[in-house]
Amino acid sequence: MKKYFIGSRVIKTGIAVFFTALICEIVHISPAFAVIAAIVTIEPTIHASIQKGLIRLPASMVGAAFSVLSIYLFGASPLTYTAAAFLTILVCFKLKLHAGLIVATITAVAMIDVEHTSLWADFWARLGGSVIGIIISTLVNMLILPPDYFKKSRQQLDLVISHTNELIHAFVDIRIRKTQGDQPVHSLTASFSKLTDERLLLEQYVQHQQMEMRYHLPNSKAKAVLDKEAALTQKLKLIHYHLWNLIHAGRSDRQLHWNTEQRNRFGAAAEAVQGKLSHWMKEDQVSGEKQFQDLFQLFWSIDMPKDPSDGYFPIESIYLYELLSIHELVYDQQSGKTHLLVQKEAMLSD
Repeated sequence: MKKYFIGSRVIKTGIAVFFTALICEIVHISPAFAVIAAIVTIEPTIHASIQKGLIRLPASMVGAAFSVLSIYLFGASPLTYTAAAFLTILVCFKLKLHAGLIVATITAVAMIDVEHTSLWADFWARLGGSVIGIIISTLVNMLILPPDYFKKSRQQLDLVISHTNELIHAFVDIRIRKTQGDQPVHSLTASFSKLTDERLLLEQYVQHQQMEMRYHLPNSKAKAVLDKEAALTQKLKLIHYHLWNLIHAGRSDRQLHWNTEQRNRFGAAAEAVQGKLSHWMKEDQVSGEKQFQDLFQLFWSIDMPKDPSDGYFPIESIYLYELLSIHELVYDQQSGKTHLLVQKEAMLSD
């Protein structure tokens, strides 16, 4: 995924700072506190900006109030900074204003070091500045380059599918066909961990976009695409569960009692799964049911172990069950999908 040095969030932060400082200058309020509030209120999503903005407003009031109280009690001294910061943090935690803690604490401490004419006037001026910064940055986030996670989620979905196929291929090569020599099965664990991180990022993109939908005009096409993408993401989570079971079973020292033909049948079925999965987002479907019919027959032909030390299930039955489960998930999603790709590409090109 291509990344730029100057992203939309950096641009929006600059715009929010400019307009915040401009408005503060017009109404004759010190812009320092307002600019700080504007910078920390720019969030990855509109939803987060609004939600955290509603928390930062009362938190700023708490910080300004304790700053005024500390100055009144102790004057300008080290004890003043300590009391203002300590009381602000304590009350924000008690009121569960965690998202506004930084703004509140900075406001409380920074107010002490300015020249004071009237503590009451200073309180309202600092609080007013923080309110201006929070409101301006929220509006900028909504109106200028609003967050759009449709493209990111699609690219991430393609990446997760591709890496899932690569991991299935690597497992077959290492554990089934043993074409990579004595390379340990444990080497697959690191790849699976990376794949899990990629899937979690995909889930985050989908969740962000679901939140953003609340702040846009109703769009049935966009909602249908987003719902389908969320369903695909959940199916991938289940597929990864079965893929992990394959890798975990392969970490044992139990030997695989398959001849070359049986190993090749398993490998061919795994390749068919990869083919179906790679066409998940496309309108064409990949045939290849014969491999799975053969695999299903092979599953039922396995004898149960007679020695209890070999476990309740042979390693062969575990491999077959997990691969058949992955195939079932892929086939079910592919056979029941709508024109997701066409809809999404049309939306991205608008």
